[in-house]
Amino acid sequence: MAEVPGAGGVVFDQLGRVLILRHHRGEWVFPKGHIDPGETPLQAALREVEEEAGVQAACLDPGRVFVTRYFNNRQEERTIHWFVLQSPTAETVLRETLFPEGTFISAAEALSCLSFEEDRRLLQEVLAWLGANRV
Repeated sequence: MAEVPGAGGVVFDQLGRVLILRHHRGEWVFPKGHIDPGETPLQAALREVEEEAGVQAACLDPGRVFVTRYFNNRQEERTIHWFVLQSPTAETVLRETLFPEGTFISAAEALSCLSFEEDRRLLQEVLAWLGANRV
């Protein structure tokens, strides 16, 4: 089966809290989705964050991409390109029934809430990168 690429955002608000969404099945995740034809991974990540969480965000460093790989419940191999995003607000506007809940919480809380190990590892990598690149 062919690999299915995707893109998503690890979104921080002005207070340094990170956005997580609760999938209708109960898992807590970061916003992500498929890359539409003609989209770059960054464009897809920004669109998915806006569609799933109602959050407009900007990318802190478009050249820095984090990658996770996993098999979804349809046994498709997914490769997700992640971008570190900043939102000027912590307000979410959830419009998709797939994600009935979303919130900005501290990174420590997110590490305990995220349902999948690859998401926890991703957040740890992002936090290490942010720590090394803060002015």
